[in-house]
Amino acid sequence: MNTTVLIVAAGSGSRLQAGVPKALAALGDGRTLLEHCLESVAAAHASGAIELNAVAVVLPSRQGAAAALEDVCRTFAAHRGITVRSVPGGAERADSVRAGLAAVRALSGETAPGERHAVLVHDAARPLVPPAVFQAVMTALGEGAAAAVPAIAVVDTIKTAAGTDSGGERVTGTLDRSELRAVQTPQGFDLSALEAAHRRAEREGPAGAAALTDDAMAMEAAGHPVAVVPGDPLGFKITTPLDLMLANALLDPSSPTPEERHL
Repeated sequence: MNTTVLIVAAGSGSRLQAGVPKALAALGDGRTLLEHCLESVAAAHASGAIELNAVAVVLPSRQGAAAALEDVCRTFAAHRGITVRSVPGGAERADSVRAGLAAVRALSGETAPGERHAVLVHDAARPLVPPAVFQAVMTALGEGAAAAVPAIAVVDTIKTAAGTDSGGERVTGTLDRSELRAVQTPQGFDLSALEAAHRRAEREGPAGAAALTDDAMAMEAAGHPVAVVPGDPLGFKITTPLDLMLANALLDPSSPTPEERHL
């Protein structure tokens, strides 16, 4: 199945406190999060996990940051021989994804009757996702799913809480964690179905768009079942300085491999 990867790299990264948009933040090896994310896509393609058509990247609206990330995209495209198109993002994540989907549609061209084109929506803030996760998502799409998300089980006890008159919080309930999943990216979709789901969300106005924290939510709202496939701990999202420290530790060549940790 022909596949275009859509990387959302428009986040400001305020919680990361790196002083630059998140996708421009550098890991310990000097390469940016976007560079690592693009390389993870290339690795998935090289392994046969995805039949890659092209990559679309949604950039932040800040001009200087966009120019720097465009340079990253051009260098990657030239080095890997993979078509990469970058587009500016919007005010909300859903706006950015819709801009990216327009680029994906232009890159994918017309779809023949009965032919499906897959789009994998991926966060630039998840730069270490292994090929097996891409493969699991594509397998679900190949088996007919309109949407598939990688996820891992939640290990913490999750409680709901509400504010009190004194300004603090109190517990209002405890959720059954056996049914809870932490969802990662790349999230895979039938391109036409995701385009229609986003058009539906757009008709609901700004409030509907702001509520979408991932693209599976748009598909759920449109009535599509969303398949869940195995994620990977390496697919964690870099949001805080502690996440950045973890990523750097994993990239350290002196760190033990997963196989060595089990010896």
